[in-house]
Amino acid sequence: MTTIHHELCRAGLSIKRVQKLASKRDPIKWANFIRRISQYPASYIIALDEVSKDDHTYAQLWGRSEKGTPVKVSQPFVRKRCFSMLAGMVLDEGIVVAQVIERSFNWNLFLNFL
Repeated sequence: MTTIHHELCRAGLSIKRVQKLASKRDPIKWANFIRRISQYPASYIIALDEVSKDDHTYAQLWGRSEKGTPVKVSQPFVRKRCFSMLAGMVLDEGIVVAQVIERSFNWNLFLNFL
């Protein structure tokens, strides 16, 4: 163990896996969304989720923070060849519909999916 590591531990910092957040995420808007959506029962909700994977997304995986708090880093994503999947999920049934394309979804593709 290095001296720097010992001093960081003594200062209350520990090594953790980085929790990546989208750079444009707004915590106030997120809290307002949760407040609005919580008025509906879970059985009324179909969640749509898009996931994408590109050829090269390099990111810092480990970082330091105070004990009991996650490491959060906002980083841009590198895009090359990109695959995207859009899925509709229901609470008790799981994924009920999905579509995969070799690019990102845009407004028209999303509306066609619906």
